[in-house]
Amino acid sequence: MTREHVQPGNEGLGPLAGDRVDAMYRFQNGISGYFSSQKGAGGSPNRFGLRIFGSKGIIDHTSGYANPAFLMKDARWGLSQDAGAWKSITSAGVGQPEPITVSGYEGGNPAAARDLIESIEQDRQPKCSMHHARGAIEMVLAVFESHRLNAPVAMPLACKENPLGAL
Repeated sequence: MTREHVQPGNEGLGPLAGDRVDAMYRFQNGISGYFSSQKGAGGSPNRFGLRIFGSKGIIDHTSGYANPAFLMKDARWGLSQDAGAWKSITSAGVGQPEPITVSGYEGGNPAAARDLIESIEQDRQPKCSMHHARGAIEMVLAVFESHRLNAPVAMPLACKENPLGAL
């Protein structure tokens, strides 16, 4: 990717480049994280989500407010032939029905606004604080910076601008 590939992102995101990204993150204690995304690969239903592989099984969660996550307690990560191996996880707990009746943006945006108001009233950080948001943005920018430098990068990033602007 070169400067010629960099274009203004939609919705005020800043400069972007390419139609696909594959990234690997190394967290504290040796935990690895992987991110992959490709333009136009959304699928129906939505395939965007998070999959956590742990020492005791897998948690799978598609994106969206009040979407259930699913848990498979199998350290072999899916070799189970038991169709009932996956258990739903809702806001009420594993195997419990979801008490939230409004999902998607219609439920998530008001819930985020309520939490923000309550955080001000209770003098606490919101559930998704500015520190969490900054960390998420920095993870995205770290992919660009790693590409620009052709090397792994440490966080917090030394570069405080969008690295694509420096290509």
